[in-house]
Amino acid sequence: MEPILLSGKKELDIYVNPQRQNILRCMQIKGEPMTAKQIADQIGISASSVARHIRLLSELGIVERSHTEQIHGITATYFRVLPRPIRVGGLRDDGENNQRIALMQADITQRFDGFLAYCEALGDRISDDTQFGDMLSGIIHLKQSETKELYQMIRSFLDAHENHAPGSTAWDFALIAYPVEHETHE
Repeated sequence: MEPILLSGKKELDIYVNPQRQNILRCMQIKGEPMTAKQIADQIGISASSVARHIRLLSELGIVERSHTEQIHGITATYFRVLPRPIRVGGLRDDGENNQRIALMQADITQRFDGFLAYCEALGDRISDDTQFGDMLSGIIHLKQSETKELYQMIRSFLDAHENHAPGSTAWDFALIAYPVEHETHE
């Protein structure tokens, strides 16, 4: 699916809001459509606030109305996160880099903190049978065509697993890759 490129101040202002990030995270972890009330109950804010945030996320094309259901005589509207990758536009020369950097730092920090909390909660119960996350890092050597191939493989795999499937578990991830030059130490 076509990525959403957040390029302007208005788009970035909408997306970087911490409550909207919490709403998106909640919806992505659940992996199925949710009502504003269900989201509100999960993250601890009012359903009317969630509805306002969802309206703004909908304007960006990140969230959409999925369906409605009658629940105890009330029409409940369910929303879903669209399976579209979101790109913050890298570091451009448009005056919005501080916002992009803050978003990226907060995202990486939240995911790393979650990983540490998960590892700590497991304690010494980690075994080969444990559904354990991991961190991989290092240097690989790629030709230009291979960088595109790697990105397409990763994007394809992630796209294929964005939606909840029976028996699946939500996994949090962060991937960072960039070219480096040979370092010289003088």
